[in-house]
Amino acid sequence: MNIIDNVRKTFEDSLGTSSCFIHGLDGVSNNRVFIIEAEKKSYIFKIYAQADWPEDGKLPFVAQKLDEYKIAHARLYDSSRENEAFPNGYLIEELLPGITANKLNLTQDENIRLYEKLAAVVSEVHKIRLINYGFIGGNGIADWTSMSDYIYDFFGDSTSCLREKNIIEPVKLNYIRQKLYEEIKACDCYPPVLCHGDLSTSNILVNADDIVIIDWDDAQALCWMADIARLTYWMKLRYDESSYTAYRNAFLKRYETEYDKSAFDKLENAFHIWFGLDYLNFAAGRLDYNKHCEAIKTVLENDLF
Repeated sequence: MNIIDNVRKTFEDSLGTSSCFIHGLDGVSNNRVFIIEAEKKSYIFKIYAQADWPEDGKLPFVAQKLDEYKIAHARLYDSSRENEAFPNGYLIEELLPGITANKLNLTQDENIRLYEKLAAVVSEVHKIRLINYGFIGGNGIADWTSMSDYIYDFFGDSTSCLREKNIIEPVKLNYIRQKLYEEIKACDCYPPVLCHGDLSTSNILVNADDIVIIDWDDAQALCWMADIARLTYWMKLRYDESSYTAYRNAFLKRYETEYDKSAFDKLENAFHIWFGLDYLNFAAGRLDYNKHCEAIKTVLENDLF
């Protein structure tokens, strides 16, 4: 069978309903994604490119937690790595109405309102306490007992391509690793919470006045600052300085936490360096490296120096 036939059969066997129309989505990185139109509903069928990501059982766990805390999300129908046609795994979830925010031509005021709404949702997500820091599976329990140890230990993996291709000298990477470890020790006093792990306008679904965060593949147990810093780093890549400042401040003003938000100002740059290296490492592993890395390198160099 070809891939469409495999998608159709797996979908119909799993949900016990007929599919009317299936088409692939273009411009999706990493995985292959199909839209399935059935008689009464539409669905997303995602085929994973990696056998170890997302972690086994993570997405059902995240969906359960979002339900428990009454946070809107796409309903998950099936997730498995037991199908021979899709050995790396697949996911079936509902297709929610709306358009991702990155495809909307919004004014600055509209973007500010968008980030204010996002801050309200993220505030609720960060109320979900987890155990330990790092990657989570079906039980939601991570492996590292401190945020700083997680970053220090995982640093080698998250810079592997940079080392192999000598894009950044190993001596400099080792120095950055130690400095990040020392700075992010300040986060060890904060509890691990559910973090989306890839907050950006491409993962914000807008439907009239409502927004929903989608695509939880990168969810982890981290300090609350890590999620926000990932968002503000993405803003640095996307917007000019004036817009970046306006959107960052709008989000932080609306974000609610029991902790002192001014602490984020002190640690944001350290997180940006970590994420910048992670983005650059990902780009370095692609054939079109130069196309993707210039903006990342520019922001990263500004953060470092």
